[in-house]
Amino acid sequence: MPASKPESTKTANIRPTGRGRPSQRQSQAITAAILDAATALFLKDGFDGTSMEAVASAVQIPKTTLYKRYPDKLGLLNAVLANKVASWSQVTSKQNTKLTSDLRQRLTHNVTTMLLWTTKSEVRAFRKLALSASGRSSGALTDFLGYTGMVDYLGSEIRVHGPASGIHAKAPERIAEAIMAMISGWVNSRGAETPISAEDASTQAAFIIDVLVDGHQAW
Repeated sequence: MPASKPESTKTANIRPTGRGRPSQRQSQAITAAILDAATALFLKDGFDGTSMEAVASAVQIPKTTLYKRYPDKLGLLNAVLANKVASWSQVTSKQNTKLTSDLRQRLTHNVTTMLLWTTKSEVRAFRKLALSASGRSSGALTDFLGYTGMVDYLGSEIRVHGPASGIHAKAPERIAEAIMAMISGWVNSRGAETPISAEDASTQAAFIIDVLVDGHQAW
């Protein structure tokens, strides 16, 4: 059964109107259409069941156009995952504008958000997709869910807001890595399919941050 074209893809809008290279706007539209189609196909048919030819057919573009942007299927999947992580980050970052400069509050809020997102059905679906393709390439899929980005972000939070809270961290990124490790360990111990309630997420987030900030006093 041929792959259906995503409803959001308007072929007339992504094809050049004349000869020569597409305009910047058309090029961006083509890329967006490719990512939309690839996302739908990967989630429907899995990594192994999706071909580059199927993606090109769904967008109605030549295979050469697709390969110019993504040299192989792993590269395309990485682009799909990065695009999805970016869209999730936009949603969560809007909530940060309501926070004060208190470091403990900011870290607890961000950890709570990450814990809640791990059991969202959409996140679980993409996590399963990423795991199905892991190991195919040494450099592929190593940053699913934006791990590196979150370490950088949390490290920046510690560096910027720590002094006002009396915390002068010598290695903010190492603390951020410890936070991410504690998040991963707790989530994995529960199982990826086990729902996390807002109360559980908030309680565990507060415990993680209290332990790191207060040390043994939080035991």
